[in-house]
Amino acid sequence: MTAKRDAIVAALSVAEDIDGGRIATADLDRVAAEKCRALFGVVRGPDDPLWSLHVEVARQVLALDGLPPDEMSEWLAVARRRADQTPASSTP
Repeated sequence: MTAKRDAIVAALSVAEDIDGGRIATADLDRVAAEKCRALFGVVRGPDDPLWSLHVEVARQVLALDGLPPDEMSEWLAVARRRADQTPASSTP
């Protein structure tokens, strides 16, 4: 079976379960959110394969005023402190 056919069969199976009342669409939303959180909800840093997506989402959140100005100021202060710190390896 091809990947395309597998996807179609899986989608039809889910549709049949919804139609038969074995799965509620609210459950699908909840499960999808849980899976997304498990895969995407932890930011590990630039070496994470999802890093570029994390950065993209962060920019979208900021563009939509997802963080209040006070919190933005706090994170800016944290970033500035980090930028001013000397690496631990160069400390005597």
